[in-house]
Amino acid sequence: MPKLVKSYTLSDQVCDLLKDSIIRGDLKPGDRLLELDIAKNYNVSQAPVREALSRLKNEGFVIHYPHKGTFVSNFSKKNIEEVYSFREAVEPLAIKRAISNITDDDLEKLKSIYEDMLQAGKENDLEMLNKHDIAFHTYIYKLADHEFMFNVWENLSSASNRIWYLTNQIYFKNLNEVAKLHEPILNALYKRDAEECIAAFKAHMKFVWDKIRDEEKIK
Repeated sequence: MPKLVKSYTLSDQVCDLLKDSIIRGDLKPGDRLLELDIAKNYNVSQAPVREALSRLKNEGFVIHYPHKGTFVSNFSKKNIEEVYSFREAVEPLAIKRAISNITDDDLEKLKSIYEDMLQAGKENDLEMLNKHDIAFHTYIYKLADHEFMFNVWENLSSASNRIWYLTNQIYFKNLNEVAKLHEPILNALYKRDAEECIAAFKAHMKFVWDKIRDEEKIK
């Protein structure tokens, strides 16, 4: 864990730092989270830690058991399926709206992100690949120009991030394979063909979910 939190919006910062540690797997499912230890680690009082843990509980990152304490939650196949199926329902709307707003400059930006994704895949750099993958989809949501949907995506992307770290190291030995899943999406965006783009996105989701569903490492 990082050791220092700046002196403003402490609960938000503690929440973000803990969430990042959970997403990356530094804090693992089943790990107990003690308010006092966290407060000492971040050099803050217990009040912002308590607020941060309450937020993380509401977002599903931790679970609290009366008389036992607070623990990092686990992800089951059902949890993962719910996230993927929800994305599959919401993202087509983002794609349709994005295509109606997209410019040539936007396409070049998305192409640049995709190329960064490919490079990260070739270097087997999971962290950078994840960063560019999220950036690619986030850009599409920004182009959709739909504030409510973008707020939903910001919460959803946190869960997607956590799933990413839990699954990609297990199910994808060649990370370049993951990066290349975005090429048909990018090509359809260049054509400004919403239906083709949605089909490419759904194929991307199906490919990843089928990989997970066919294994028994996450139950």
